[in-house]
Amino acid sequence: MRAEKKYLIFYFTPFVLEMGMGSLIMAVPLLAISMGLSSIILGTIGFVPGITYILLCFPFGKLSERWHRKNLVLAGSFIYLLPSLILCFSSRLYQFYLAMLLLAVASAMFWPPLEAWIAEEESRQSLTRRMGWFNTSWSIGMAVGPLIGGILFGINLKLPFYFSLLMSAAIFFILLREIRKSPPLPRGKRVSQTISSSSDPPAAASFYLYISRVANFTLWFSLGVIRYIFPKLSTNLGISSSFLGFLMFILSFSQTLTLYWFGKLHGWQYQLYPILLFQLLAVTGLILIFIGNSIFLFLLAFVLLGTAAGTTYSYSLFHSINVPLQKGPSAAVHEIVLGTGGLIGPLVGGAVAQQYSLHTPYILAALIIAAGIFLQLLARKKYRLT
Repeated sequence: MRAEKKYLIFYFTPFVLEMGMGSLIMAVPLLAISMGLSSIILGTIGFVPGITYILLCFPFGKLSERWHRKNLVLAGSFIYLLPSLILCFSSRLYQFYLAMLLLAVASAMFWPPLEAWIAEEESRQSLTRRMGWFNTSWSIGMAVGPLIGGILFGINLKLPFYFSLLMSAAIFFILLREIRKSPPLPRGKRVSQTISSSSDPPAAASFYLYISRVANFTLWFSLGVIRYIFPKLSTNLGISSSFLGFLMFILSFSQTLTLYWFGKLHGWQYQLYPILLFQLLAVTGLILIFIGNSIFLFLLAFVLLGTAAGTTYSYSLFHSINVPLQKGPSAAVHEIVLGTGGLIGPLVGGAVAQQYSLHTPYILAALIIAAGIFLQLLARKKYRLT
């Protein structure tokens, strides 16, 4: 019990932070739509933080191997205050881009060092459990955040940004207090242990790392389309901002439940069929959005996509931080892969929606996931796994 209290900081701060950022991310495209901005502009608003995050993740992950990870996490939590502050008092287009740029800088400084920090613990058997609680924490925050953001936006356009500012400030002061209380772990004493499956061939670890990153890329490509392009479709269909927030809540809540159960289950780390099955469910969900215009179909689609995203994220994070050395850079690559998907998804989705229709990006996302599954099956033959 005492050991778990030591890691409450890993389970509480991601929840509060993602709750605030989920509210902000929900409100940004809605505010942009209210200003009459086009789908391609919505896509580029998602592109700016994506490319910045990709470029900065690895340097900060590498830096966390030389500096104490806690200091980088604290600095990132401070920078998270700035995007909310900007959006509270402005609504010009260039200020959207500046706020999203700062959001990406804070994220790159915060998440890879925090994930590597979580992997530094005396008991290697508890890595899956700690990872499960961590994933559940940020995912619950991301589920609740858009729901709150949609409701607050319906009351006043700026309320979601005030809420995210409050959450960011709370996290900064909590981290500042906790980090002062507990001195950093000396670099020389960092534990580097891994979990392996003795029944699998030596190539299994590399194989599962590869396929989990391919799957995570394709799912976050799809989530990028959903988060930045779907609000335009929902607005055209007459869906209220509050119900749009509820749909985003369902997406993240499904993901949360999946992350939680993967944290409780054992043996899935070196099983191929679960990750393939849930990717096929994601394809089904995207097809439902492409052909559908009813609330029921959208609800079902968002459940399927959230479940699949939780599966691929669990695989990718586990195999990225379950390495003997260089946990920071490996966690950074995990974030870069999902960040690349989140970058390309809104950009390509916005262009496709502008050129064809607001439904078209979802069939494209389904094809991307299908192509990823094909690559994973080819890799299975390459690594000669049965």
